Amino acid sequence: MTFINCSIIITVLNETDLFEEEVQLLFDTCKKEDLKELIIAVHPKYTTSESIECIERMGRLAQSKGIGYKIVNQKLPGMGGAMRDALEVAEGSHVIILTGDQSADPSCVALLIEYAKLKPNSIISASRYAKGGRIEEEGYGKLKMAWNKLSQIYCSVLYQSRLSDFTLAYRICPTEYYHGIVWEETKHPFALETTLKFLRVGIPVYEIPCIQKGGTQTSTKEKLSYLPVSIKIRFMRKKKFVKKEYFTTKGYTERRK
Repeated sequence: MTFINCSIIITVLNETDLFEEEVQLLFDTCKKEDLKELIIAVHPKYTTSESIECIERMGRLAQSKGIGYKIVNQKLPGMGGAMRDALEVAEGSHVIILTGDQSADPSCVALLIEYAKLKPNSIISASRYAKGGRIEEEGYGKLKMAWNKLSQIYCSVLYQSRLSDFTLAYRICPTEYYHGIVWEETKHPFALETTLKFLRVGIPVYEIPCIQKGGTQTSTKEKLSYLPVSIKIRFMRKKKFVKKEYFTTKGYTERRK
């Protein structure tokens, strides 16, 4: 497996200026040949008309730069559902998932791509807890920060992993890895599900530091759902969530050795 180019998925609900700044930053910091396409996941009901105008405007900019640009109307519910629908149409050799509010620093994208060129069979994940990373308290709150940190420690113990951040979907990953696994979550726990299932099948995951600037819209119910999700995946038989293609794809087979 080699790195050819990257599909970047951005989910958008009501973001405008921040979304435009994010896309412009990607164009300014990433090499054109590294970007296969931007895939913008929108909700046909909840994405605002102002956001759609911004999305279309940045689409024209992408076109002028010769970079692919797709708008996907999500069919599955929730943030995870938007990501899953967008992943289905990704054509790059690798993929990165972002949100339109810049809650996780998008300036890491260029670095993720450079690492993917060196380790194309691996996953390079952004971490708020790796040395140099952090969560900014404003917009997040001390209680939520404490809960998040405890969740990471709990997952590291349960999965006997040295990873420091299990609940962030901000990573670069071979696209076929996403296509080789059955996904179930449609809301925020989708980020946790992807991390844990990738660990279960033995794919190497490396971390680089990133900064989270704002909070998330995760409900208390969703936060509590992380516990049963993590336990279910830990003891689930691999054949329950691994697709048949997994065993015949070169990159996947290498991970089984």
